[in-house]
Amino acid sequence: MLAALLAATLAAPVPKAKAPPLYFPTTVGATWVYERDGGEEAVTVSAVEKDGDDLVVTRTSADKRGIKYGTVVVSADGLRQPRELADGKVGWVLKTTVRDGDSWDVPDGGKRTVHGPEEVEVPAGKYQALRVVWERDGETVTSWYAPDMGEVKRTTKRGEEEVVFRALKSFQAK
Repeated sequence: MLAALLAATLAAPVPKAKAPPLYFPTTVGATWVYERDGGEEAVTVSAVEKDGDDLVVTRTSADKRGIKYGTVVVSADGLRQPRELADGKVGWVLKTTVRDGDSWDVPDGGKRTVHGPEEVEVPAGKYQALRVVWERDGETVTSWYAPDMGEVKRTTKRGEEEVVFRALKSFQAK
């Protein structure tokens, strides 16, 4: 009896590891509404294409601002620009495979450092997010990225003045 119980226990399936979170929405129709410049900015995921293990997400302006947004490559490793830059380097926006406080050089200039996760509060609520600080040419851009939502807040600082560039007002995942 004990042998049969032990054999059944040893034959039990190994639980699958939970997939790491993606720090960007990957569903067409997902829409962010940000507070920006005293008004609103709306952005919608308009296309998602598979490229190997990665997803290439296209965003479009969903309001009258007419802002053109580029694509972003979303993977378990983080978020990056969809093209190789000089010398074949990759333009990582967010690396999720590094530890709190780790930095990397940005091929377009400067360096980025990831912190957290930490709580950030925006008009849409409170979120646990990774904070990415990009230092370049005397300016500091700080963005907070929440799982499955992408950027929920961005600030810019030049000298002593820090300004909220945009803050998430609402998000619809579709």
